[in-house]
Amino acid sequence: MANKNISFQGVIPVGKGFYIKSEQAEKWIENDLKNKEVLKLSSSASDLTDDPQGKPSRWIIDFNNMSLEDASEYKLPFEHIKVNVKPEREQNRREVTKLNWWKYGEKRPAMRTAIESLACYFSIPAHSKWFIFVPTSLDWLPNNSIHVVASDDFYILGILTSNIHRIWIKAQSSTLEDRTRYTPNTCFETFPFPQKTSQELVEKIRKTANELHEYRSQQMEKKQWGITKLYNQFFNEPSSQLYQLHQKLDKLVMEAYHFQADDDILEKLLTLNLELAEKEKRGETVIGPWSPYS
Repeated sequence: MANKNISFQGVIPVGKGFYIKSEQAEKWIENDLKNKEVLKLSSSASDLTDDPQGKPSRWIIDFNNMSLEDASEYKLPFEHIKVNVKPEREQNRREVTKLNWWKYGEKRPAMRTAIESLACYFSIPAHSKWFIFVPTSLDWLPNNSIHVVASDDFYILGILTSNIHRIWIKAQSSTLEDRTRYTPNTCFETFPFPQKTSQELVEKIRKTANELHEYRSQQMEKKQWGITKLYNQFFNEPSSQLYQLHQKLDKLVMEAYHFQADDDILEKLLTLNLELAEKEKRGETVIGPWSPYS
């Protein structure tokens, strides 16, 4: 329960017509600056994995929860949706989706509320070879190919980037061909976070996660690689800085859990998961995806 309402799948538009190219968005904004209020960069899994900055390649029209009358005030985006989305929606079997044709099928209000006051949020592709969480700009609206963790604390990023979390993902997730599927309910909500960690260790994990993020960003920008290519090239190379930073982070996270090198990590995590579930049943405090010292 401690991990509930923190991880979310991105929005599900239900209609390809919501997506527009950058040139179209720029023209509409040039025509009427007000249109910028309903035009957002749309973050997808392929952007996260393939672009050196993880930057979205498309824009999306987002009326969120506006009434039909309010949405119609944004003339060009509204007409575009009326022409390119409404006919498709009229065939939709779900009545609420058919009637609210200018709105997304799933708008994710809880996700929007959870991330709105953060400096950034952490994104992970729903399907991927590597399980890499990426700090993501609030200006980017994640679509349903991405799962979001509503945190901007690099201590949490460090835990989620560790081998301990990857072991949990592999055990809990479903597979799609050679790629693993990350879902909020199976991989995140069930994951037991460290319970007894010193403030000094929390700071070390936070600092190392930030070092890793800065290293990756610098290398991807320099090489013009996406994060998948960076990991394909260097993650399994013991001489690489990427490998060494992950080893450093893994050692710190192991210490946070009080695990030993020869422990069966999955067994220890499953035991901890059950212990925490029992504590919650008794009404005792459980540490979730936040720093115990925040």
